Amino acid sequence: MGLFRQLYYLHKVRKNQWKSIDELRKIQNKKLRKIVDYAYSHVPFYHDLFKKVKIHPSDVKYVSNLNKIPIVTKQDLKDNFPEKIISNEFDHNKLKIWDTSGSTGLPLKIAYDKKADDFVKAVLLRSYFSIGVRYFDRWCYVSPPEFEKEKGRRYAITQKSRFISPYYIPLYEPIEKKIELLKKFNPRVLESQATDLFLIARYIQENDVKGINPEITVSNGELLDDYMRKYITDVFGVDHFDVYGCMELRRNAWECPQHEGYHMDIDSVVMQFIKDNEEVSAGQEGKITFTGLFNYAMPIIRYDIGDVGVPSKEMCSCGRGLPLMKILEGKLMDFLKTTDGRLLSPHLAKGFLLFVQGVNMFKVIQESKEKVKILIVKNIDYKEETNVTIEKTFKKMLGEDVVVDIEFVDKLKREGRKYKVIESKVTTAKLI
Repeated sequence: MGLFRQLYYLHKVRKNQWKSIDELRKIQNKKLRKIVDYAYSHVPFYHDLFKKVKIHPSDVKYVSNLNKIPIVTKQDLKDNFPEKIISNEFDHNKLKIWDTSGSTGLPLKIAYDKKADDFVKAVLLRSYFSIGVRYFDRWCYVSPPEFEKEKGRRYAITQKSRFISPYYIPLYEPIEKKIELLKKFNPRVLESQATDLFLIARYIQENDVKGINPEITVSNGELLDDYMRKYITDVFGVDHFDVYGCMELRRNAWECPQHEGYHMDIDSVVMQFIKDNEEVSAGQEGKITFTGLFNYAMPIIRYDIGDVGVPSKEMCSCGRGLPLMKILEGKLMDFLKTTDGRLLSPHLAKGFLLFVQGVNMFKVIQESKEKVKILIVKNIDYKEETNVTIEKTFKKMLGEDVVVDIEFVDKLKREGRKYKVIESKVTTAKLI
């Protein structure tokens, strides 16, 4: 039943994308009224919240009325799970539970009912089909741990036929093992988090690896810098696509072949861009809040994910009615601070470490103006003298008096979309 329902939803959402923006807004507002009314009636947290601020579902008829509802935080979801945040019509023990990665040090549990899970997979597939993915493609996803559980579900069967089902490779496998598995599988579609895909491309180029020839590459989970996009594109010789989402609501926005921005999935989610408690105008930066329109087991309304985005008033030349985000500014990195007090772009440190031979993964933590810790997952190509090179480079960037502490680790905790490769405990200034 689940697969047939997923295909039915896929047919509907693929038709939706070609509707006009006015038609899509009507669909969005209708779904919004329904989910808000349901949350008030069946979810204790939202019922109490609405009562507290003296509003009723009848006060929220359109997206423009959503600002009447207070913003909900990760802490709110965590503190009220499961008793008060899950609908009283569902048994949370029978729901599908996803664990978020805890990018802000606050891991969450998100519950999906079966219909919501099938619908969100259809929305995911819409974005993939738009860039040329096919039903029976050899599709490989180098995936974070939370997706490993998919191997034990319906995917275990569909993977054998490759029917709209990725082959999963664990993100934490050593780069050599990933390359070995990729050569064996030889995917037509290769997807991973942005930095990991860059490192795979770098290993292929530096070691002249043959037999990995994807026709489509997709990144997710982290900021895709321009130089990483170009590097991946040059190595594989294909057009590259980036997608945006979160475990709480899965796919939210994605690039089509025109690359004119990120199409927002407004038939499944409301994305508001907020500054000083007001929605920003097109072209202005705003903190993103999300309202899901499909998950009745655990409604998410006016949820602050911690990302920043810029809505666009332009429509894509592809003809889709789904509106665009012109710029994506989640995945924040911290500025570093030099010993003499200047702010240093984190891209300088990141750009240097990305190309250090023998470094599979890294994280820079500025403990103080006088001390920087660098966590490194190394491979067999790492040389002892590399420590000296790294230390000299960071002293040159931050000041000769800075202490550079290099620590080797087996793996780094990945932190989802907002994974910080550069983190400062000295400054709160951010950069994408």
